Amino acid sequence: MSQVNQVEIRCLNCGLWFPSPIYFGDSDSFDTSTLIGNQAQCPHCGRMTGCNKENMRVYHQKGGFVGKDTV
Repeated sequence: MSQVNQVEIRCLNCGLWFPSPIYFGDSDSFDTSTLIGNQAQCPHCGRMTGCNKENMRVYHQKGGFVGKDTV
């Protein structure tokens, strides 16, 4: 278990990154969470976008995670 330093969302509309409104205290909390159907408003384009593991990147003390829709 390591402390999460940063969680970012990639907007599925404009493709830009922004800080996630969902917070995780540690990597175990992120790993065991189910994030389906969450939405957040992109501060760049103003549109709602999915806020799921597929379009997230997470940085923590021992590494990180990059979702499949982040490229």
